Amino acid sequence: MMRNFSDLLTMTSQHPNLSSAAWFSRSLCVVFCALVVGCNTTPPSATSGNPATPYLGGYGPTDPPRMSTNPNPETGNNQLSESIAVPFLSFLIIEPDPVMKNAIPTHIEKLIKERKYPDAIKAIDAALVKTPRNVQLRFIKARLQVELRDVNAARATWIEITQQFPELPEPYNNLAALAANQGQWIEARDYLELALKLRPDYVLAQGNLADVYLRLADRYYSSAGKLQPNQREYGLRAKAIKEILNPPPKSPNRPNPPISKP
Repeated sequence: MMRNFSDLLTMTSQHPNLSSAAWFSRSLCVVFCALVVGCNTTPPSATSGNPATPYLGGYGPTDPPRMSTNPNPETGNNQLSESIAVPFLSFLIIEPDPVMKNAIPTHIEKLIKERKYPDAIKAIDAALVKTPRNVQLRFIKARLQVELRDVNAARATWIEITQQFPELPEPYNNLAALAANQGQWIEARDYLELALKLRPDYVLAQGNLADVYLRLADRYYSSAGKLQPNQREYGLRAKAIKEILNPPPKSPNRPNPPISKP
């Protein structure tokens, strides 16, 4: 099957009547077909140092509560942005909507506003002893752990959410964000596929998964071009994908100069 894809791409690149834009559009379609066919792998497991593993079965028949996006914390990767369009890899940190049940206790909210994140996490842990099913507090705890750059703790918290609330796709998206931030594209892809099994119309996960496919295509086309430099099409495709992943900065809009009158 991969040979057929390669042949089709070669035929496309050698077609004399295709413009560069049409060539890239047709090539990229074939790329994504190949990636989709080859991306059925087993779900990721937790690291050996962390006994918790994501919950992988028992998908609920109903959609989870509506969620709202929250501005992304600074995690050291400028590509983790609010925008789904640019730049690419626009992973978001998601928290439950404030209107859902189990509101945040006032004293915890106060600690967060004062940016006393370690104290807020301790207060959340104490509150979860009394209300262990408070999913909103768990999401906020993970968000605070990301703010504190404690990525391993945030990952463990989101894994706990997948175990207690297996119907929610959002924690899988967030686990994918952490994996992508560390360059673990295969792991990020697997988490996003789990999110889409739970909610096929989860637009954010769809866009993020497409971004991950682009990263994987860039990785393997670049590798193939180095291993077989006489195959020029590999380098051309890698270059085209890099232009998408790293678009040039937009020039500021300048008003049209006034038209001089005779």
